[in-house]
Amino acid sequence: MGLGVWGSATFVWVTIREIRVYGVPLETKATYNMSNSTVATPVSTIVEIVDADGTIGYGEACMASPQFQPEHNDGVRSSLSVLAPAVLGLNPLKLSVIHTAMHAAMTGHAAGKAALDIACWDLIGKKLGQPVVDLLGGAQMSAVTTYHVVGIGPADAAAAEADRLQAEGITRLQLKAGGRPIDADIASIRAVASTLRPGTDLAVDTNRGWTTAEALQVSNACADVTMSMEQPCATEAELHHLKGQIRHPLIVDENSVDLASVARMISSGLASGFGLKITRLGGLTAMRAARDLCMSARIPMSSDDAWGGDIIAAAGVAMGATLDPQLSRGAWIAHPYHQNHYDEINGPRIDNGYVTLPNAGPGLGLSIDEGQFGEPIATYRR
Repeated sequence: MGLGVWGSATFVWVTIREIRVYGVPLETKATYNMSNSTVATPVSTIVEIVDADGTIGYGEACMASPQFQPEHNDGVRSSLSVLAPAVLGLNPLKLSVIHTAMHAAMTGHAAGKAALDIACWDLIGKKLGQPVVDLLGGAQMSAVTTYHVVGIGPADAAAAEADRLQAEGITRLQLKAGGRPIDADIASIRAVASTLRPGTDLAVDTNRGWTTAEALQVSNACADVTMSMEQPCATEAELHHLKGQIRHPLIVDENSVDLASVARMISSGLASGFGLKITRLGGLTAMRAARDLCMSARIPMSSDDAWGGDIIAAAGVAMGATLDPQLSRGAWIAHPYHQNHYDEINGPRIDNGYVTLPNAGPGLGLSIDEGQFGEPIATYRR
């Protein structure tokens, strides 16, 4: 037990006594089609970090599909068999020490590290009696704009979905494309564009699904459409090849894998904006650094994750609330697509195009009953 200080708060601190790991299936209730992939029922990984007085910090990581990141959900849980023992007995306030221990124990595996990092932030907030959003620097908006996905399908169905979403208050649409004849993608883009209302933003996201030739063909065919192109091709080299030739802003998603890649793509002028994922970067600690870099460079970004429930959604919305509103691309949450709320009252949800921060208490603002995830699949004790 020791004395810790964060800002003006002084408190007695304890070490991480126990870590519990759970697998929670998130059954989809609406089809989510991406280039070459459909999300079915991913099993989210939830961790509980417990200190000596029983206070619990919650973290989460969930991969939507193994095609779009170098990790998968079974691998996340497996990585925790190495990462969790490495941080037992450490002070969760000392996030640099936590990350040094995790990096020393295992190279890569950012998602498992992110789950533990998020749980530390939640625990710190609870011990300090402060919301995570304040620990991250403070909210610049009380409700965070979100965007909604229009999945891959026929052009008329995509247009109808886009029109419905705008009627519900959504002002940012992400149209999925790729993995089919390019004429079908062009038809869907033009159909959705015909529905756009003043103030609605359109991003076309292929999740790396086009060749450079296809991306150029789409951009030329849709030169009159106001939109951005999100991760049209697989590699950073391909994106550099496209940058000077396409007619639309280029948003980088899957290639933004760490702070170094974000910094490189800002300095090279490649990225017009980013779709940043908390678990891909390794947690809120790394996401905060990327946020500060993007905000200082005046580069728009979103605060997202691949999939997941209330815990990762609350973390994403907390980070999203700290963005400069002029540079925010929003915060995406997966809840519209699955059945699960861990906190039925405070779990983040979309209302008229916005998501408000959970406010059930300090930390991530969620009220989760101990034991509601069932028996842990693994427990690590000091």
